[in-house]
Amino acid sequence: MKREAPPSRTRIVSRGYVTLYTIRLYTELRDRERRMIRRPLAVLTSMRILRSLAAGILYIIYPYIVVKGLGLPVKELGAIYAGAALATAAFSVLLGYAADLWGRRNSLYVASALMVASSLILLVRIDVYTAVAAAILGGISATGTMGAGGVGGAVAPVQTAILADLTSRGERTKYIAWLNFASTLASTAGLLMGGILSYAAGLLLATVLGAAALGMIAILDAPDVRARAARMRSQSSKIAAKFSITGILNGLSSGLVTPFMIPIFIMLYDIPRDAMGFYSSLSSVIAVFVMLSAPLLERRLGFVKSIAVTRGSTVVLLAVFPFVRILYVSLAIYLIYPALRVMAIPVQTSGMMSMVSPEERGRTSGLNQGFRLAFASVGTIAASPFMDPGLLWVPFIAYGATMSANVALYHRFFGDWDEH
Repeated sequence: MKREAPPSRTRIVSRGYVTLYTIRLYTELRDRERRMIRRPLAVLTSMRILRSLAAGILYIIYPYIVVKGLGLPVKELGAIYAGAALATAAFSVLLGYAADLWGRRNSLYVASALMVASSLILLVRIDVYTAVAAAILGGISATGTMGAGGVGGAVAPVQTAILADLTSRGERTKYIAWLNFASTLASTAGLLMGGILSYAAGLLLATVLGAAALGMIAILDAPDVRARAARMRSQSSKIAAKFSITGILNGLSSGLVTPFMIPIFIMLYDIPRDAMGFYSSLSSVIAVFVMLSAPLLERRLGFVKSIAVTRGSTVVLLAVFPFVRILYVSLAIYLIYPALRVMAIPVQTSGMMSMVSPEERGRTSGLNQGFRLAFASVGTIAASPFMDPGLLWVPFIAYGATMSANVALYHRFFGDWDEH
């Protein structure tokens, strides 16, 4: 058998140069790609910060306008929240479809204008009718994190689709986490400002900030991703259906308790607005720093376990909340609960966007949020009659059962995703 001659020094050196050139070319292309997305990501982040500042102001001012200013009971506030959540659900689905079929930028204009109209209506006049209209247009439902289903949440599917278009699968969770970090810090600042400003000053500032975010769309270089047909492909339809079902249970659980957390503190402990604004801000600060751990959480636990561990932990906390009526214990639970709810949001969002094609991201995100918020309103309506000191335990126990079912479905639907 003829032995193959060893490679010559020339061939070895040539291979070495080719390898170095390949590495250098890859590095240059990667750096060029990062520079290309840096500006649109900066614009998107700036818009999100401005919107979140406005959202934070509205989030803390609105229940005081309704409960203290207009004198409506907490049960009626719950009904308004339910109607607003249902409206935001419809807007989310419509804007998600529009993002894929009509274009990202056009949809973003419409979604951003809604919250500006909301604060402007209250700025012009405050009565029951304008309060209801403002809640419906601005998504003032308090059923989710601000900008992702809470105040102004109808814009979230469009923003999510744009962010997914700009980033790769490997870095998407990190960028989502940092965007949410900036957003939540801004909403925290908005909570603080809303706690000390007068109603008129707070509403004026929220309107100006929302309008500034709306104006920045003109300089956003959003990818022009459009679907050819309104009907989604079979595989993507199945993924969207699964996320819609988990969204139903996630929204139902949130609607049972989240909109009532601040009103419950008003009802049980009569906490003044500036103090409640401080506690809400502190809760947001804790949540935002915890959220930065999402990429590490995803690497250590994977997609499903990240969601199961964090959201499953809230079942225990909220089972305690209605029975232990000690202010500092209640505040401790209030401070921890949002962090556990939002900790895995970047993981969940990144995974969802990675499971479908780019031209179907808006619809998938819109359907997930739409069903989540629609059933959040169902949860809010169902829980409203129990907003009485003697009946508070009912919605909190129902939360535990619903969230446990949600976690079980994540295991069933996406248990093998981490193996891909």
